[in-house]
Amino acid sequence: MRKLEIINSRKNHLVIQQEIFRSEESRYDHRLHGVLMGSRGMSCGQVAGWLGQDTTSVERWVKRFNASGCDALREGDHTG
Repeated sequence: MRKLEIINSRKNHLVIQQEIFRSEESRYDHRLHGVLMGSRGMSCGQVAGWLGQDTTSVERWVKRFNASGCDALREGDHTG
């Protein structure tokens, strides 16, 4: 397979991450992707590394998903 080339990959990496965190729906999709990656056998550390998240966040997503399914990955109320 041919490797994909992203122009200005470092800069565009940040742009893409900012876009993911821009809305509640995209954050939900991001969490779904993380759980999906785990369901395919990736370790918590691998998922966290690929998605640019802390391992504790990924662990929390999986725990919430296992307890209550996809809806548990949606944005909740934030305190503080």
